[in-house]
Amino acid sequence: MGERTRELLALIGGDIFFFNLALWLTLLLRYLEWPGAERLSDHMPPFLMLSAVWILGFFIFGLYDKHTTFLKKLLVSKIIHAQIVNFVIAALVFLSFPFGIAPKTNLVIYLVISTLLIAWWRIYGFKYFSPKEKHAAILIADGEDAVDLVDEINNNDRYNYRFVRMVDEKIIKETDNFQEKILSLIERKNIRVIVANPNNAQLNDFLPQLFDLAFLRFEFTFLDFNKLYEDTFDRAPIASLEHGWFISHVSQSHTLVYAGIKRMMDIVGSLLLAVPSLLIFPFIAAAIKLDDKGPLIYKAERVGQYNKPISIYKFRTKNGSDSAMSALNSQLVDTRVGVWLRKTRLDELPQLLNVLLGDLSFIGPRPEIPSLAQVYAKEIPYYNARHFLKPGLSGWAQINNFDVPRGGLDVQRTTTKLSYDLYYLKRRSLLLDLQIGLKTISTILMRTGT
Repeated sequence: MGERTRELLALIGGDIFFFNLALWLTLLLRYLEWPGAERLSDHMPPFLMLSAVWILGFFIFGLYDKHTTFLKKLLVSKIIHAQIVNFVIAALVFLSFPFGIAPKTNLVIYLVISTLLIAWWRIYGFKYFSPKEKHAAILIADGEDAVDLVDEINNNDRYNYRFVRMVDEKIIKETDNFQEKILSLIERKNIRVIVANPNNAQLNDFLPQLFDLAFLRFEFTFLDFNKLYEDTFDRAPIASLEHGWFISHVSQSHTLVYAGIKRMMDIVGSLLLAVPSLLIFPFIAAAIKLDDKGPLIYKAERVGQYNKPISIYKFRTKNGSDSAMSALNSQLVDTRVGVWLRKTRLDELPQLLNVLLGDLSFIGPRPEIPSLAQVYAKEIPYYNARHFLKPGLSGWAQINNFDVPRGGLDVQRTTTKLSYDLYYLKRRSLLLDLQIGLKTISTILMRTGT
């Protein structure tokens, strides 16, 4: 069983256990007697349904994502946001329909107890499922990506190994008898895991010996740095990629079945969403007109699939509209209504027409302003690879990167965003698209999307 599978099963199993424990404690506290089989059977069906809805809510809010150090920093806020939404759902469902819960006080008690138990389990209890034995490991790689990987592995108890040494290209060049010394280090430190970047030119002569160690010593594990980085952070290590990566994942098209189903879902989804959208269009239009009497919708130029220009439509949220080049130094400001429209994503409703026409998809990298894309293509390696895909209303970067660029030129943060786009390019599938679609709900509710 893989590390990720073990972690996911432990999280779901723990949630189910504490949901059931919360129901038992609710009945014990409410009636001050040991809950019998009849009372449990009366309450079990509706509360099991509630638990299933909550588990779906936890997934949408990212509580089943890998417990990286970044996620752990956000864990408390994610639990709070998820439970607020779950409270609202529970109130709407159970107070509106007769599910046999009488009195409704039981529901209130259950909500409080289950929240406390789940919070304790996620913040304190789950750490006891982390591996206790830590194997020694070394990392042979360069750059900030390598440093980020060391920080994540060594500062997170979810991993069963720890880096005791990081070897970069400079050390390899300046160390006499490097091969002998690294082999001696492996024996002396009882190294069980070696993570290396096979694209490192300095390792070409030494890689065969590392492979021999992995093949001949069964307690020894050899890991590809690029793959481990992707599996750890859910994004691609741009600085370590070479042309071969793109030959494998860009030129290799997915099956016609995937493309056909995705296009069908775009058409059906845009038509279904058009109905409720038309109902709220008049209210948005009235709000924009009352705010500053300017135009309702503006057309913006963006870079589409295969680097072709496309025009997208949005409700106007600023006090004007930039031309393609003026976007580099935009002086426009958000209107009062525009701030609210952008936070709720309602400004993007007219783009349902773009999805229906085929310029956009529901899921894909966000389309970029042409003038910005020209700069990024010069400054960021492999930037144009993102244009191999049809741009989308929401993408892998939007649900994972909480520091995405928010207007204007920003090479550093756009490089990070590109690493998520390339990860999606490699692993795109209907299941991943579904995951992005569901988690987009949480980015809207938490107001973290772009």
